[in-house]
Amino acid sequence: MKHQFFTSAQAVILTCGLSILAPAVSALPMAGNTPPILAMGVGNSPVGEAGRHADMPLGYRFQYFTGGLGADDWRKWLSPDGSFADKWLEESHQAGLTPVITYYEIVHAAPYRFEEPPSRNLQTPATMKAYFENWIFLLQRIAAFGHPVVVQVEPDLWGYIEWSNSDPAQTGVAVASSGLAQAAGYENNARGFAKLMKALRDQYAPNVILGWHVSGWATRTDLIVNQGDPDKLAVETANFYRSLDTEFDVMFTETSDRDSGFYQLQGGPDRWWKQEDFDRFRQFVSRLHSELNQDVIIWQIPVGNTLYRKCNNTPNHYQDNRPEYFLKPVVDSGDTTRLQQFRDAGVVALLFGAGQDDQTRYFDYVKDAVEDPAPIDNRARNRTDHLNDLPALNSDDDGGFLRLGIQRYYANGALPLAPRVPSQCGDGIDNDHDGLTDFPNDPQCQSPTDNNEVEPLPACTDGVDNDSDGWIDYPDDPGCSAADDGDESNGPVLTSLPSNLAISSDWGTGYCADVTVRNNKQATVLWQTGFEAAGSISNIWNANYTQTGKQVTASGDEWNKELAPGGTANFGFCADRSPAPAVCSDQLDNDGDGLADYPDDPGCSSAEDGDETDANPGQIQHSLHVDADWGSGYCATVTVNNLGVSGQQWSVDLNIAGRVDNLWNGIYGQSGILLKVKGEVWNATLAGGASTSFGFCASR
Repeated sequence: MKHQFFTSAQAVILTCGLSILAPAVSALPMAGNTPPILAMGVGNSPVGEAGRHADMPLGYRFQYFTGGLGADDWRKWLSPDGSFADKWLEESHQAGLTPVITYYEIVHAAPYRFEEPPSRNLQTPATMKAYFENWIFLLQRIAAFGHPVVVQVEPDLWGYIEWSNSDPAQTGVAVASSGLAQAAGYENNARGFAKLMKALRDQYAPNVILGWHVSGWATRTDLIVNQGDPDKLAVETANFYRSLDTEFDVMFTETSDRDSGFYQLQGGPDRWWKQEDFDRFRQFVSRLHSELNQDVIIWQIPVGNTLYRKCNNTPNHYQDNRPEYFLKPVVDSGDTTRLQQFRDAGVVALLFGAGQDDQTRYFDYVKDAVEDPAPIDNRARNRTDHLNDLPALNSDDDGGFLRLGIQRYYANGALPLAPRVPSQCGDGIDNDHDGLTDFPNDPQCQSPTDNNEVEPLPACTDGVDNDSDGWIDYPDDPGCSAADDGDESNGPVLTSLPSNLAISSDWGTGYCADVTVRNNKQATVLWQTGFEAAGSISNIWNANYTQTGKQVTASGDEWNKELAPGGTANFGFCADRSPAPAVCSDQLDNDGDGLADYPDDPGCSSAEDGDETDANPGQIQHSLHVDADWGSGYCATVTVNNLGVSGQQWSVDLNIAGRVDNLWNGIYGQSGILLKVKGEVWNATLAGGASTSFGFCASR
């Protein structure tokens, strides 16, 4: 049965190219433009191959549009440019299927081909200009097609961005700086990238249903490998999405990008899911759906199974257990309980397909004429109680299970989707009882799809680690200045910059000097600089400072601490060359223990002692050892010792170079060069005389 679609997009194909009349409608939602049932779909790439699924009553057909913007790009797969897209879209429509395009270009693009994450490509203006022009070209083809098309923008990219920084404004992307005319005025960061991609969709192809991709590892705690809390990770991911300040129409997620048997033979982490893994994944999806009021498509589900002899863990015949989880109860007894659970969690489609050429397919991809090889005993790894001893149903590379399962699902009556519940900001109800109803009348509503009419708590009071730095709320999070602070992020990073010192006057026993600091970085920073001073500084202006011996570290004052790229800051000081008194007779509490000088401070052995620090303060001390250093980054181990006699919960403050990428055996937060670390539950308390350690890697 073909689905009936309606569109108001108009297009004119000209001999010299493609010109689109401006659309008069807003973008399409999923509801009403895609199947009203929990639908199945498959990856089906080549033009002319729709017959591969002629006996499968599907709802969707998906295809990567990739190639890296060059000679191998999708727009050159057939001649003239773009013909592949035109033919593939029309072929899908004639088969009664909703086309799903995965737009996947940036990793494959020059000059940094196949570099993941693609940070350098994202920041290369020429690459991004070509990228946006390619995106416009695709949107023009889709507008000319004239029917609804689901387009997923850059799988994994959003996960890489969130992993790098939960605030997408802190991830650089050449948007306005790409030179594209339509990009003028957009921020040069990931938030600006998301906004421009949607704005171009709105301008050129409102018949596109725009999707973003959720990665279960993006929070730095993997949902399955690390057994992450699904609700906590979903809330963090939802907060990241909100920070994009861009309304997508649907979210994509995945169970795995390869068959589990493939990963098993590669010696990689175990990808065989247990029942509790499916439950955790479903809870994660459900919470995201409820947080964002967005439909979910589970995409690129591996095709292998543990039942049929053809799946013997050889190339194109790898085992997996995901199709069985969803469809074996349907095949065995018509039981759709598991499918109902995922539908009720917000899932509207299950799309099956190989993540790379050597993975298992639902058709005879390699035409190897191997029907029934000998079974293998993989029970210890795939956690089943059976061999793959069933004879093939047909020539499909998986033995025919996926085809059979989908046929049975539709024959038994596909599950209708639950009615889409209007969001709080579009339901006509004053949900927060403030006398104002829905967007745009209620100022707490960001859009008609915003599902929370209630004024949110400030980020520094809401009990959520909004910036994913391991610290929550005021006063624990160094990014919070007060309980009512609405921004938990740490802001510009404290960065050491070069400086130039010039002596302005000198009278022998002392002198004054002017210092200029220049920001040679590509981002706005909180500046500090270091230099040697002859004598003790007696006065300084336009800066704060610390001095140890000759070494001085100066940083910006409150009004001039932020320095834009290429900007300069100026400060001055005067210094006394007279010999300084020893720290144990200088009338200062140098070690901050509340006691000053000999004989009051037990850290002073005499008035001439130059070290006020207590030898055994009975508290936590730490030492850092760099284990590996490759210039642009390094890894280090920090040993923490309790020098006292009684148990104590430990925390340490470190000044480090660069930004932490990952840290183990501790919970951390970072503000500029300050790294604050405390123990995990299992190592938070150190007995007297005991020690522990944690490690981290950082990028400079």
